[in-house]
Amino acid sequence: MGTPQNGESPTSNTPDLALRRRFFSVPTLIGYTVAIAVLALAASRVFDIDWSETWRLVKSTNPWWYLLALVLYYVSFWFRGWRWNLIVKSAELDQEPGVKMPSIMTSSAIILMGWFANSVAFMRLGDAYRGYAFSKESGTRFSAVLGTVLGERVQDMFAVLVLLLIASVGLIFADTADAPIWVIIAALVLVGGLFTLLVIMRFFGHQLANRLPERFQSAYENFHTGALASFQPRHIPIQLGLGAIGWGLETARLYFVAEGMGIEVGITVALFAALANAMLTTIPTPGGFGFVEGGLTGVLILMGLGDTDAFALTVVDRTISWISIIIIGGLLFLLWQLFRGPGVGAAKFPQEDSSQTATPTSDEPTESG
Repeated sequence: MGTPQNGESPTSNTPDLALRRRFFSVPTLIGYTVAIAVLALAASRVFDIDWSETWRLVKSTNPWWYLLALVLYYVSFWFRGWRWNLIVKSAELDQEPGVKMPSIMTSSAIILMGWFANSVAFMRLGDAYRGYAFSKESGTRFSAVLGTVLGERVQDMFAVLVLLLIASVGLIFADTADAPIWVIIAALVLVGGLFTLLVIMRFFGHQLANRLPERFQSAYENFHTGALASFQPRHIPIQLGLGAIGWGLETARLYFVAEGMGIEVGITVALFAALANAMLTTIPTPGGFGFVEGGLTGVLILMGLGDTDAFALTVVDRTISWISIIIIGGLLFLLWQLFRGPGVGAAKFPQEDSSQTATPTSDEPTESG
């Protein structure tokens, strides 16, 4: 395990305690309450659901198709871990003294633990946690790794937008269903917002950093470097390709769940619905709970499924994309705390030491910009 070379010092919070506090915090409990209210309102007032038929569909799910969907979903984490490793290397964080890059499998496990944290806590704590875990595992700078997480998110949303457009064209030519336009608009807004953020960072980031308190300036500079250096042109194609494979496996998850339930869903419908599901999880309730169930059911209904079929498919699919993450990711998180020793889990959240991290003094663009 690498030893951080950036002069990190501890704070009073350990990540496992932070997770427990977030899980039992008032905002998280409010998030669950709002989510349950939204789901109950949608199920009782918006959708026309036959509850006995829903239960019959859920019980009749073919276990072999379900198992295949589950396996393919978790295979997607390996490709996400591979891509994240490449993004970190694109930012050249692996070239720093004392850094030891984790294996693809370790990076995949860290991503899974981050998704677990997002599934049980409010406001997507998991993104910060996996940046922390990777930093402690490799010896890289914490805030720089957080920058690569932002870079990964931007690539993900760009891939989602492109795949949504491809799925929409497929639906138009197949004439099997109408693509809900609000999903595409939401993707455009998210991509536009993230792109705008990167542009602001690229051209005004250093000036804005100079207005921050001195103890935050070096942390921002590291974050800035990690985010913008994630987009090296020669590495982008393979990173986007790996992201597309990950989304393809998520599509396969939804498709095979439907197959196991005897619900006819074309591959383009499954692709569009799986991507809509991923976007809905960005809503900062734990795992997108309430909004994903209601939103995905609505998307499937708009694309031609009956209310009961759409709701039943959503429920079974969520046992993989949310409930299994809580169970498997939670078990992994627990084992990580027990067996990784004083590295991830027992150590403190790092702070950047500005005295040991070079801060650019020029606003001129760097090669990674």
